Amino acid sequence: SAALSSSLLTASSATLLALLLGIPAARVLGLRRFRGRDLVLLILFLPNVVPPLAIGMGLNILFLRLGLAGSTLGVVLVHLVPVLPYAIFALLGVFERYDESYELQARTLGANPLQVWLWVMLPLAGPGIAVAALFAFLVSWSQYILTLLIGGGQVMTLPLLLFSAVSGGNPTTIAVLALLFAAPPLVA
Repeated sequence: SAALSSSLLTASSATLLALLLGIPAARVLGLRRFRGRDLVLLILFLPNVVPPLAIGMGLNILFLRLGLAGSTLGVVLVHLVPVLPYAIFALLGVFERYDESYELQARTLGANPLQVWLWVMLPLAGPGIAVAALFAFLVSWSQYILTLLIGGGQVMTLPLLLFSAVSGGNPTTIAVLALLFAAPPLVA
């Protein structure tokens, strides 16, 4: 129960942060062409190419110095490493096809920036944002190595509990944990 709630909290928080950072980044990368854009995209994609253990070991040292190792906040922040690129790349396609003229028309008709965001941008980009949120949640939900390294056994999530149970636990418990772990991807 604690591992399930910890997994839900961690994945939801990482998803929210990934969207808060990913929407503006994807918007700029999708709507604007500038020198170095391809390099930025490559740098954003690199965390998904580099082995998680290599990233995790380096971040573990940093998080130990910052006092974030062994904390839920540290685990949420380290989950951003693999989650943020998925969110940005899912949103990139949305904003490459996005028509800013609707926002201009709304501003011309007197809408303030918040109204433009709520009544124009969100409805137009909403389905893409939902897909990005789903990817972000599922990537965070399934993180094992980064959670183990940064959480240091203090933050127990469902993947950690499942992997420890597999090494010598009750088969019924393992089956229940596996079903809980597989539930979000199956529902999605």
